[in-house]
Amino acid sequence: MNRIMTLIGAVALMVGCANGNATKKITITGDLNGTPFAEGNTVALSIYGEGEDTIATTTLDKDMCFSTEVELAGDNFVLLNVDGNNVVLFVVEDNDITIDFNEEAYDFDIEGSKTQESIEAAEERLSEIFMREDATEQDIIALVDEVVAANRDNLCGLHFLRYYTMVGSLDEHFVELFNSLDKSLANQPIYESYAEQITNIKNTTIGADLQDIVLPNTEGEMVSVAELCKSGKWVLVDFWATWCGPCRGEIPYLVAAYEKFAPKGFEIYGVSFDRNGTEDKWKQFLADNNMTWVNVWGTDAEGAWSVAEHLNVNAIPANFLYSPDGKLVAKNLRGEDIEKILAEHIK
Repeated sequence: MNRIMTLIGAVALMVGCANGNATKKITITGDLNGTPFAEGNTVALSIYGEGEDTIATTTLDKDMCFSTEVELAGDNFVLLNVDGNNVVLFVVEDNDITIDFNEEAYDFDIEGSKTQESIEAAEERLSEIFMREDATEQDIIALVDEVVAANRDNLCGLHFLRYYTMVGSLDEHFVELFNSLDKSLANQPIYESYAEQITNIKNTTIGADLQDIVLPNTEGEMVSVAELCKSGKWVLVDFWATWCGPCRGEIPYLVAAYEKFAPKGFEIYGVSFDRNGTEDKWKQFLADNNMTWVNVWGTDAEGAWSVAEHLNVNAIPANFLYSPDGKLVAKNLRGEDIEKILAEHIK
């Protein structure tokens, strides 16, 4: 089953497009009884990731049902939109599709796609992991490994790979998983997106050269990481936000490390991803928590984390330790590991 509404956010990066030139006609029918929609509401279908151009339009009838025909090439993720609301994504393959709202489960039953069934079964197992109190990131990665291995040649494997990016770093293992996918998926937009991200992995490999970051500090002055390194300092570039619970949990360790090693040539370059419009609260938070190192604002005008794209940062906290000669020495240090690593390098 797909989760109503919320699945759109969960698979926002998961897009589909044509796999070939041959087209086929598919009938898509739906029963939306139990949803908040009404007779006469516009039902629109589009290939998600294809500029969301509408491929079919109809309306809900008096029984809250619809039926329409689409002509598609290859396997696709199709987006159902009703009355201007993105409702659910589903896979279309070679068979007709039925979409029925299950009012009791407040969920959709979607039939007609084996890949859709595979995705739903895998996501059900993922939900079970999330429910466990003893679950770890490695449990999720193990499931991703299994699902991708069993679905290398279809949209399920490509889709499920995104869960690795949510809990693990874009590292060598991610590259292995990505390279294991069948090249028939290479013209999928998400495949192309992953390929671009992989080119950035070289920037997060230990020993990689620093790619400079220049951002405004609390006084509006532009501060460069490269210049800090050139001044002879070891620099921890720390991506965080005041709204991030795990980030706040790391602050005492950062404060302790800074007090101990700053006199010996250590600096923290704290990049805040707080929401635009909360700058004053951010500054007050810094003062209240004794965060006396270099603090800069990293959220761009659109509210994105674009400054960290070259490091594939898609979750925080995330940090990278650079030597005075601008080489990456360690990354994603947590808790007491920060002081341990610094003690190895700063005498």
